[in-house]
Amino acid sequence: MQGLKVRYIIGVVLLSVTGFASAEPLQPDPAWQQGKLENGFNWQLLQTPQRPNDRIQLRLAIKTGSLSEKASEKGYSYLIPRMALFHQSEAFPAATLQNFWRQATDPDMPLPPAVVSYDYTIYSLSLPNNRPDLVKQALSWLATSVAGAQYTENSLQSGLTVPNIPVATLPVNANDPVWRARLNGSAMLGYDPGQKPNGKVDLASVNSFYQKWYTPDVMTLYVAGHVDSRMLSDSITQAFSSLEGKRSEPVSVAVLSSVKPQAIDILQDKSTQDTLSLIWDIDWLPIKDSNVLLRYWGSDLAREAIYRSLQKSFKQKFAEEGVTPGLDCRVQYQKASCTLAISAPPEKMAAVADVALNELAAIKQNGIDPELFNDMMKEKQVQLSQLFAAYARTSTDVLISQRLISQQNGVVDIAPEQYQLLRQAFLGTQNLEQVNMEARRLLSQEAAIVLAQPKEKQTMDAEQIRQKFTQVLWPKLPAVVEPAPESPAVAEPQEGGPAPALPIPAPLTR
Repeated sequence: MQGLKVRYIIGVVLLSVTGFASAEPLQPDPAWQQGKLENGFNWQLLQTPQRPNDRIQLRLAIKTGSLSEKASEKGYSYLIPRMALFHQSEAFPAATLQNFWRQATDPDMPLPPAVVSYDYTIYSLSLPNNRPDLVKQALSWLATSVAGAQYTENSLQSGLTVPNIPVATLPVNANDPVWRARLNGSAMLGYDPGQKPNGKVDLASVNSFYQKWYTPDVMTLYVAGHVDSRMLSDSITQAFSSLEGKRSEPVSVAVLSSVKPQAIDILQDKSTQDTLSLIWDIDWLPIKDSNVLLRYWGSDLAREAIYRSLQKSFKQKFAEEGVTPGLDCRVQYQKASCTLAISAPPEKMAAVADVALNELAAIKQNGIDPELFNDMMKEKQVQLSQLFAAYARTSTDVLISQRLISQQNGVVDIAPEQYQLLRQAFLGTQNLEQVNMEARRLLSQEAAIVLAQPKEKQTMDAEQIRQKFTQVLWPKLPAVVEPAPESPAVAEPQEGGPAPALPIPAPLTR
């Protein structure tokens, strides 16, 4: 469906459902084989005989990032992957390294070989199939250049001076206004993963940082592809068992701040469209049992119904006028949020915002159109009936990416068989009343309003739109002032008699 990013994570479909009394523990997908070396190094393998022609995907995830840096170490987390990609060793002299990188990158879908974030760093390799020799070489490179390297002055200078080294960061742009707003009040503020070192960098201090944080007990190697599991297990042991070191300090965990209701304006240089975004925080718990998963699915169904209702209205009122809605729900750094984004020509945005507001208000007041709900449920049943065919078509790069996402967010990655049973039971209990209840719950929650516009075509501001939405969807209820209780009459003291007791005040309540 255009504009809607639907993620079918087999075993992890990323949040209120009644009728499920007891929670069933989610069972990890046994297709993922797991192992652990004596030094704490972890590995996971998914064999994909159904995809024999896919490239072999390797990901080395390390629990360290920019949050590990002290003030004198700023930029080291970003520098080390830059050094690793150009690090020459006895096994990888310049010519061998250059030839290796030609084969270890997918020419049709090149991924950055390293990604640095706040609390993790990931190295990615994509190898041709039917090349067990290249798999062994890739494991050797990861072990000698990433996990257990001895960096030299040449490595340091390459990392500092070579331009366009393909090391990416998450977020891609830490200075994005929306991201900066999310960082307020978070311990992540001031730890930009893409920050470069300032001043002179000493090799000894970089190696000290590297040896402290790049320890085998916080490393996990993920492999997906049509490979021989016994051969791979032996090769992993041979390559990584000699690694030494153990984390002496707790692993830093990045936690993002909640989305605060506010208005944010963004002026863009190259864009020709306006984009209006509504951003909501959504409930999130690590998905480890069936009740949590079913609650997530219930909320997810309501969000999709809201999106489809908006999409239908835009199609009716702005056909062929370049109005494009989109819905993106994701978990980032222990927080989940949903962004409803609407792109439109600048001259149409005022009308588009009004239509969006009216449709959301109608859903909050009257609920989802029954016909739309029934069509959506029929589509969900068809998708479920095609589950195993969809799984067989899912490429290894998608499978390994989903595995990483689930592991980072505390989601049990279940097998397609358990997914099918739970999903069928869930769809069988859903009705329009439940979806409407969830939709109203979301629409009663005040959202952040973000308006991105071309600099030369700024026609309105986000605060104007936010005030309109607040008045209709989230009106401020007037404060109720309770009248002061009448003071009881106090009898005048009779001459010569005792003074009457004063009334005892009622205790204060909040």
